Amino acid sequence: MNTAPLGQRPFVICGVLLAAMKLGVDYAVSAEFGQTWSPLYYVSPMDAPLFHPGENLRYYAALWASAIPFLAIGIWLSERRLRDAAAPAWMVVLFIVPFANLLFFLALSVLPSAASNTATALAHQDDLATGTPSTAPRMGAPAALALSVLAGATITLGALGASVGLMGNYGAPLFIGAPLFTGFATTLLFDQLHGVNAGRGRAYSLGASILSLVVSFAVLIAFAFEGLICLMMVWPLAAVNTLVGHQIAFAMRRQMLNAQGRWVAPAMLLPVLIAIEGIAPPPADTHMVETVVEVAAPPEVVWERVVAFPELPPIEDWIFRVGVAAPTGARIEGSGVGAIRRCEFTTGEFVEPIEVWDPPRELGFSVQDMPDPMREMSPYDIRPRHLDGYFRTTAGQFLLERTASGGTRLRGRTYYQLDMMPTVYWKLWADDIIHRIHLRVLRHVAHVAETDVANATATTTPESP
Repeated sequence: MNTAPLGQRPFVICGVLLAAMKLGVDYAVSAEFGQTWSPLYYVSPMDAPLFHPGENLRYYAALWASAIPFLAIGIWLSERRLRDAAAPAWMVVLFIVPFANLLFFLALSVLPSAASNTATALAHQDDLATGTPSTAPRMGAPAALALSVLAGATITLGALGASVGLMGNYGAPLFIGAPLFTGFATTLLFDQLHGVNAGRGRAYSLGASILSLVVSFAVLIAFAFEGLICLMMVWPLAAVNTLVGHQIAFAMRRQMLNAQGRWVAPAMLLPVLIAIEGIAPPPADTHMVETVVEVAAPPEVVWERVVAFPELPPIEDWIFRVGVAAPTGARIEGSGVGAIRRCEFTTGEFVEPIEVWDPPRELGFSVQDMPDPMREMSPYDIRPRHLDGYFRTTAGQFLLERTASGGTRLRGRTYYQLDMMPTVYWKLWADDIIHRIHLRVLRHVAHVAETDVANATATTTPESP
């Protein structure tokens, strides 16, 4: 096998051809098994069927069988290109990192060969060895910091405007790509203006990356585009990807300096992926959350309190106190299949037509209408776009099982869909919040049912003479 360094042009040609072949193979395999495929799976592969075997193991195996050769060839080509550009060899791991692998490919595509600019490379190596630049910085660190933060915030806000404002999508290009390129661009810009090796330059460039996110979030709150709850949820994902982008740029700064401004080429990746997501969005899968509690009351008693229950106690859970919708009570209109159950939340009312009525074993219902999932924390009265159906509850279910002690094992299930990527991240938040909602309702049902049993026992027990 050829292990010689690979030049810029052959790397680009091979990469584009392999990408086109991979896209065609994935679509062909998916079509053969009657499955859908989206180009966005390459941005957030944890949402792709490749990492979710599900019930169709043959489809899952076929995807992996077709992916392994491309994976091996891609790593081989990337390792050779890194050596040609005199870039750190460890960066080959970026080939398998979501979204970063696309930025990685574009960065390798614009980097010149190390041999083509030996003098500049050696001069910059002197910078690395001494910690001082070979020439005076173009501007002071504070000014370079301010300009870098401005550029990073512009990237983040521009991506938000294009993805949400134009395309109506909250996807991986926005939540992964924008922070990643923000960290990448701010670090390289600071290096161009001041140098990351001069004084505390590394700390300044890292600060510029994080500050650009902070400034972006502050602008979104100040101008009533977003609320604090959503930004709090997205912060861990955005901050981590910003740090990844910063590290990529810092590791490749010497090679990017030799690229003579061509490092801005990866900027074209973000709008392209945002457009692709708008044209070919991935399908929304249905997810299920189940919570179980033990109730010291028979199923016949618990059933009556599952169908409808009195007002819940005051809210104590912090996630509900900051504005996420919390259940407050439930009532039912009618009886049996076709009855309407109305579950009241702090933001409105769920309308739930009964589809399964099997007392005292199962109560199942669909969701005809639902209130907003949250009321955003903001100085203004706002209703951000992400409240418009990007999270949808589709059905619910209560299962009652008699235990050996005569009590009830009560299961609550909620089925929902997410139109936000990466799904694997937002599912963590959704599952946790739904589980908290379940616990609030099921514990209340258990308390009321156990109180009913205690009251009935006290009523039927004769007084002592």
